[in-house]
Amino acid sequence: MHHAHSGDPDWRGVLFSDGGKMLMTVSVPVSGVAIAPSGTAVGQVNLVGNVHCLGQERCARGSSSGRKSCMGLVEREAVMSELRAALSDSAKGCGKVAVIRGGIASGKTALLRAFEEHAVAAGATLLRASGAPSEQSLRFGVIEQFLSGATAPPEATESLSHLAGLTTPQVGGEAPSSAQSGTRAAHDLCVGLLELSRQGPLVITVDDHQFADSASLQVLTYLQHRIGTARVMLLLSQGTEAPSELVAEALRQPYSRQFTLSPLSPEGVGQLLAQRLDSLVADQQAPGSYAVTGGNPLLTHALIDDSLAPDQEAAAGAAVEPVAGQAFTRAVLAILRRGGPQLLRTARAVAVLGEFAAPALLARFLDVRPSVVGGALETLELAGLTTDAQFRYHGTRTAVLDELTPEERSALNRRAAELLHHDGVAPSDVVGYLLAAGEADEPWAVRVLHAAADQALAHAEQALAGGKVAEAVQYLEFASRSCGDEHKRAMLTARLAWVQWTISPAAATRHHGPLQTALEKELLSGREVMRLVRSLAWHGRPKEAVRALECLDALPEGDGSRDPAERRLTRQWLARWYPQIFAQVERHAALAEPMSSPGPVRRPHTAVLPRGTAPAPAVDGPEQVLQRARVRETPLASVISALHELLAAERFERAMYWCNELLQKAEGQHAAAWRGVLLDTRAAVSLRLGDLADAERDACSALTALSARSWGVAIGSPLSHAIHAATMRGHFDRAEALLHQMIPQSMMDTRYGLQYRTARGHFHLATDRPHAALEDFEAVGDLVVKWKLDHPMALPWRGDLAQALVRVGQTDRARELIKDQLRMIGPDSTRMRGISLGILASVSDLKQRLPLLGEVVDLLQAGGDRYQLAQAFVELGQVWQILGKLDRAQLIRRRALQLAKSCHAEQLSHQLLATREPLNSEPATSQWEDAEGMAVLSEAERRVAALAALGRTNREIGRKLHITVSTVEQHLTRVYRKLNIKRRADLPVGLPADIADIA
Repeated sequence: MHHAHSGDPDWRGVLFSDGGKMLMTVSVPVSGVAIAPSGTAVGQVNLVGNVHCLGQERCARGSSSGRKSCMGLVEREAVMSELRAALSDSAKGCGKVAVIRGGIASGKTALLRAFEEHAVAAGATLLRASGAPSEQSLRFGVIEQFLSGATAPPEATESLSHLAGLTTPQVGGEAPSSAQSGTRAAHDLCVGLLELSRQGPLVITVDDHQFADSASLQVLTYLQHRIGTARVMLLLSQGTEAPSELVAEALRQPYSRQFTLSPLSPEGVGQLLAQRLDSLVADQQAPGSYAVTGGNPLLTHALIDDSLAPDQEAAAGAAVEPVAGQAFTRAVLAILRRGGPQLLRTARAVAVLGEFAAPALLARFLDVRPSVVGGALETLELAGLTTDAQFRYHGTRTAVLDELTPEERSALNRRAAELLHHDGVAPSDVVGYLLAAGEADEPWAVRVLHAAADQALAHAEQALAGGKVAEAVQYLEFASRSCGDEHKRAMLTARLAWVQWTISPAAATRHHGPLQTALEKELLSGREVMRLVRSLAWHGRPKEAVRALECLDALPEGDGSRDPAERRLTRQWLARWYPQIFAQVERHAALAEPMSSPGPVRRPHTAVLPRGTAPAPAVDGPEQVLQRARVRETPLASVISALHELLAAERFERAMYWCNELLQKAEGQHAAAWRGVLLDTRAAVSLRLGDLADAERDACSALTALSARSWGVAIGSPLSHAIHAATMRGHFDRAEALLHQMIPQSMMDTRYGLQYRTARGHFHLATDRPHAALEDFEAVGDLVVKWKLDHPMALPWRGDLAQALVRVGQTDRARELIKDQLRMIGPDSTRMRGISLGILASVSDLKQRLPLLGEVVDLLQAGGDRYQLAQAFVELGQVWQILGKLDRAQLIRRRALQLAKSCHAEQLSHQLLATREPLNSEPATSQWEDAEGMAVLSEAERRVAALAALGRTNREIGRKLHITVSTVEQHLTRVYRKLNIKRRADLPVGLPADIADIA
């Protein structure tokens, strides 16, 4: 039992606990109070609400002052009542001996302290001590504790100190040294204690008396022989071990009584929880807390402390199961250390052996007698840690194992493997211990490893199914190392590389060499070769990727080694992301398309797929791929391709949905590669929606999710998204820092390099370096055409180049380029067509610019790109200002500013604020009211039209007015017809006050 101090040495926090019916935590002056069973005071009782038992976290919760006293004994009233009765009898000259026996941390110490407070308050003299293994060799150590804290008169304690030889002898005096003088001193001390009891009732308590020194125990033995007619009460506590000689002798006397303290019942645990937690939470968590702690008060308080920890409190309030954290781990280890070295060794053996832990095996494992193990197991069970030689709670086993050093854990696992092997346990069960032990060179261990190799793959798959990737890798490495069959070893190595790639692509590179060797020996299947090719390409090793495909190309077509699905995926993957590699292997048989009838003509949005790919499926096709996707089963290349199909089709909301869904699965299975790629793809979606802050955050998170080595050449994708987002926000310092990051040289020969050059070009354009931007965009255009990736839905280089050309005064060339881009896009696109028309408007005369920008606004509102819409409103506002329509210009600018702020485009926001004209702060309502034909609109139509004129999207209008998008569209259709206009840009300006309030 521990004591918690409130900071003042005169105050002590006490837990009353164990065997009867009550458990209580109070802070009281050591000088003397008494607590009645009901919790009322006997004499003066001071309760302090900021301290609770067991040295745990303060339990200030719930009261109006922010504090709550941990009050009320739980299931301990009967023992306290018996002890108080014994004290009353001893005060009348009928001495008593009481022994409190219980498991570790079951509350023995708390019960002693509670009784001590009662005894002192009742007028008894108190002598108290605690035994400790480290002080057993200290002669009269317990007697010294009696005297140092006694409430007896000073002359009495001084006399006893002299008898015990604890005072410095006078000059010429002798300190007792022989056995005879020791016996005499013990007898004299006993007489001195009896003499002290004649002055008033005497209470002597010794906590953990089994650890008391032998000289002090001799004094107490003499005392209990003579206690029957003395005004003395002796109260001892001990654990569950066999009784000491002192107790054994005392219990044969009629004046002695033993109390065995049991753990708290499930109801008692619930009462203890209710003292510090909300009653509803306590009721919900009581069964789980009892299951974890076995009714141990220390462990239960630790669970409460973890629930009340700042980082857990919110979640714990809604949790049905208890929260076990650092406090629980500390409590477990404290119990084991207090039980002594043998208990700790036994707990470690139970943790290592797991399901094989049984008394007989534990005795051999620890090389001790079965009776020793039996006693330790009983202690562990009474302490609430185990049941039937198994830990009650998996977190307890983890806490015990985590405290071991790697060397200790290795030695224990090797010992377990050896014993289990000699007992005839199946190799499949023994191999896990050998793996945990590391290398094992003994002949029997080698035989076990070889025998278990056949089962290792099954174990690895089971571990993968349970999300235990590191364990699966360990099994696969062992199986590959131990397998004697060359073909099977190649298969295991390929599987190992595949699994490791999901958590660390860099770690998988060490298998490239063995797999390439296996390929040359024709030991790999077509699927394994295709996965190797994609991994080599990912890490910027194009020559090796081409060589691998050439090796596969040399195999006979009909040997069954080809995998059509993997072949098609690799072909599309290389064509899209690694066009230089694809150009070298396009006509190889290893990547040849299966002979079939030509597919349907590809829709414009699927032109993102490069040359040579199979006809693209409908938009539902990618969603089917994503719906069937399973982490570590589905090739990540397939998932990326499907997501980019949705991006090309401008299905941004669906792409975002699938990114979030798959991210949740990837994080749950610790698939770092999936997480990094999905974060990067989500950044790409956010950029297309104008959510710049989200895009920058996700792109930067993707860069940290994997090391640069794990990203390989694909690092160009998150890097370009982070640069582009930072540039659009005006964070040029951050963008420049990202541009200074080291990149693989081979990245520039991939599509990732095109993305990187494009992002760098936009940075140059935003920082007034149009010629540098021109160089980047022209390089992108040349490579896109050369690699046959030329479609603006994938890489709109013509629009980018046109913007740079406008900045250097080459408007005619810019106009031709953007017209070419518009012809390639076709009429189906909304966002990309809107962006392209906006660029065309910037190089058109004023008369053409206005209708073009009106169409741009409509397209971008439908496309959902808030940043590009804000830019379009800026351009539109400038046109209206040139035309002298200042009210309309101000209204449009206001909407542009709202959009810029909403998408965190700080630079654009600052520009709009800096260039704002000193016009009327509010448009004239009369202009709206007096506009021709406005009187014909209904009130609902006027409200919808007013918000539409302000630039709100149909979805935003619906949310503002609490109507459906379909209703908004119907209102606008009637408005256009009644006012004889064609689009939003033609709506009259001037917002009524009642509409302005909700805009």
